[in-house]
This record gives sequence, C-alpha cells and structure tokens, in this order.
Amino acid sequence: MVEVQLEKVGINRKDKILSISSKNPVVAFSGEKIIDVCKKLSISGHRSLPIVDKKMQLLGVVTITDIFNFMISGGNMNYTIENIMSREVVSCDSSETIEFVLQKMKISKRGRLPVISNKRVVGMVSETDFILSSKDFSPFEVFTVEEVMTKKPFFVPPSFSVREVIRTMVNGKYRRLPVVDNRILVGYVTSTLLFKQLVESYFSENFLNKRISEVMTKNPIRVNKTESLANVLKEMRDKKISSMLIVNEKNEIEGIFTERDYINLLI
Repeated sequence: MVEVQLEKVGINRKDKILSISSKNPVVAFSGEKIIDVCKKLSISGHRSLPIVDKKMQLLGVVTITDIFNFMISGGNMNYTIENIMSREVVSCDSSETIEFVLQKMKISKRGRLPVISNKRVVGMVSETDFILSSKDFSPFEVFTVEEVMTKKPFFVPPSFSVREVIRTMVNGKYRRLPVVDNRILVGYVTSTLLFKQLVESYFSENFLNKRISEVMTKNPIRVNKTESLANVLKEMRDKKISSMLIVNEKNEIEGIFTERDYINLLI
C-alpha cells in the first residue's frame, strides 16, 4: 500500500486549511434562478458553488450533477436555486488544520469544501489544491502509476449522445469518462466540459442529441501505465489538470488516476 506523509511532499499538516484554499470564492445567492447560477458555474470552471445569503452565510451547495439531474428530469430552469441545492453540506472552518480537513475529505468523499470563518464563506478547498500545493513528488518515484490507478474505469462509446453521457454521469456519479472504441482511447469528456458547452448552447435539444464524438476532447493527455507516479503528478500539477488517463502500448485504456486517488495516498 502506497502511503506518503504530507511533510514529504512539502505540505505542513499543522498549517491552517486557508493557506492552501482559494480565497474570495465564486458564490451563488439565495433567490437566484437556476439558469443564472448555471452561467456563474460555467464561467468559474468549477464543479460546484456554495449558496449563501446576503451576509455570505452558507445555506447549501449546488453541483453540476444536481443541475444535470434536474435538467434531464424536465425541471424548470427558471426556478430558484433553493429547489435543487443540497442543504446537508460538509464544510470546514478556517481554523482547522490541513491534516484534519484532509481526513474530512477522505471520509466524506467530497471533492470541494466551503471554508467558513465567523459563519461566513471565505474560501473553497478542493482535492486539486492538494496537488497544486505539493512541492516535492520525489517520494513517489519508486512507484509506477499502474500501482495506484483506478483500474478498468467506466467508459462510453463515441456513438453515445450527449444526453446519454449526461445520464450516465448522473446515474454513476462520474465526474469524467473516457471515450473508448474497441478498447482504444479516442477521447475524454468531463462534467465541466459538457456543462460549459451545454450552457453555451442554451440547453438546446440539438446539443443534447449530438454524438459525444463531436464534442469530446480528442487526443487527450495520457501516459503509459509504466510511467513513474512522480512524473504523472508533476504533469498534473504543472498543467493544472485533475486526472490522467492511463493506457498500454496499444493505446488501450487501462486505468485513470485522479486527484482523489492522490489525496488517498497522503497521511
């Protein structure tokens, strides 16, 4: 089992969580229409937004999956955001340590947490922040990415429609999906990519009926399964990407390594 202490990658476990968090986060306000929140979320590039009142006090969180689920169920996008936001929110206080919040993220399996100070939302911390804040990946040089990747990831064929892919993401709670044709990796699609394109299309039926091969990321970044884990992490940090596709010498999909896989290696 691969386990590396936070200090080995250059993170002080006793530092406060705000030291690696994004400050002054994009938020949505109570009473805003779902369609308007969609525009904010699309521009931000995030997978979720905290919902706050006028005093910036946390009321809930809405995710891309929440919106996808509401949309494919035929929901009215002019309803207010309270109709679909999650009210049971896992958050952290700005006084909590990185070590404590890391464990909270592992247990809750939440990828992004609001940071609270004096009852106000002052930041957001994500799994990706742990990659971006890591200064030294040399402890991982002795491991290959194959040893820690998620093997046999779920994938979709290029013939699927955008609607079918969105439904698959909602039902399986997937953030991202490889697009595979006869085991060969031909593309990649993330919930944020689809959401941005969907908002730009004004939620049109024409876009939803397109084949995923028309909108996916073609020739996505990938590495061979024998690649050093340290090199994979460096590339993810330097290119600010949250996942890496893993293939064999035939370009057949073998696995995926994500920001969640990374934080599960840290102790």
